[in-house]
Amino acid sequence: MHIEIIDNPLQIRLVGYHGSLDGESVPVVGKGLMDKMWREIQAIGLKTKGINHWVYLPDSMMFTGVELADGVTANGPLEPLDVSLKRYLRYVHTGPYSTLPQIWPQLVAELKQLGETPAKPSLEIYGHWNEDPSKCETTILISLCR
Repeated sequence: MHIEIIDNPLQIRLVGYHGSLDGESVPVVGKGLMDKMWREIQAIGLKTKGINHWVYLPDSMMFTGVELADGVTANGPLEPLDVSLKRYLRYVHTGPYSTLPQIWPQLVAELKQLGETPAKPSLEIYGHWNEDPSKCETTILISLCR
C-alpha cells in the first residue's frame, strides 16, 4: 500500500445528507443517503462537480455529499457540511468498491505501525464511474491526531 501523510490543511464544502449507521452497514446507509441526495440535486437542477464524498463522522454518523460547481449555491433541503482536515493520511484505492471494507483495517494498522492515531472525520472520495470495477478509483482520507 502506498500511503501519504499530508500536513497541508484541506477544506471541502459539500452538500448532501447525513444519517446514523445505527447498526446498519456502511454501504446500505451510504447508498440510501447518496440516492436521496442525487434525486434532490436532479430535481432542482443543481450543477455539481459530480464526485461522491462519503464522510465518516463521530458517533456512528455519516454524510454523503458532493461539491457544487464553481459559483453555484444550494437552496432547499440539502444540508451543507464543511470538512476540515489539518493533517491526514491519503491513499488511492484502485479496484472494486466491494473491497473497500477490507482496506480500512489495513490502513489503520499501517497508521498504528507509524505511531499515528486515526480520528474523525474520514472520507471516501469516489472517482468517476468506470464499467470495469478493477479500474474504479477511491481516494481515502483519514484524519490524524497530533
